[in-house]
Amino acid sequence: MSVPGPIETGLSRMLERFLALLLLGIFGTVVLLVILRYVFNTTVVGGNEGALIAFVYTTALGGALAVARREHIEIRYFVDRMPAGVQRFLGVVQLTLVAIVNLALAWYSIVWIASTGSYLMPALQLPQIVAQLSVCIGSSLAFVYCLLGIFHARGAPSRSPAEGSRRWAARR
Repeated sequence: MSVPGPIETGLSRMLERFLALLLLGIFGTVVLLVILRYVFNTTVVGGNEGALIAFVYTTALGGALAVARREHIEIRYFVDRMPAGVQRFLGVVQLTLVAIVNLALAWYSIVWIASTGSYLMPALQLPQIVAQLSVCIGSSLAFVYCLLGIFHARGAPSRSPAEGSRRWAARR
């Protein structure tokens, strides 16, 4: 089983901490908005929009972390019955395909941002690029994680999601 390198580990820890802060911020914002609405009959202008943007970022960055942990959708029934060399090869093919999809997603998100990113959001009056960048950042990070996974796959059999989860839990 391959062990993540220091770049992958450091980047993942940084993203995990950032995601924890974002989730805490979303929770605090929602609690504040509920209290303000039902107790004081008022609201924070743009609060819902801000929480939604934070949620979009947690989704995009969480998807990249799922790729890093090899917890993306896969069916391993046949792969697990193959020799280690074939498993290694198929793991590299799998990561290559995921990398290509994420690279295409990053590219098309740049095209999307170029055409609509300057439009303003209704409540916060921020350009939509603030929210749209989450797609580009998340898919770019997933692409980087795929490249790191391919690099570290030399000599190690591919891992199942359960093995990836145990590996990440054990390193703490």
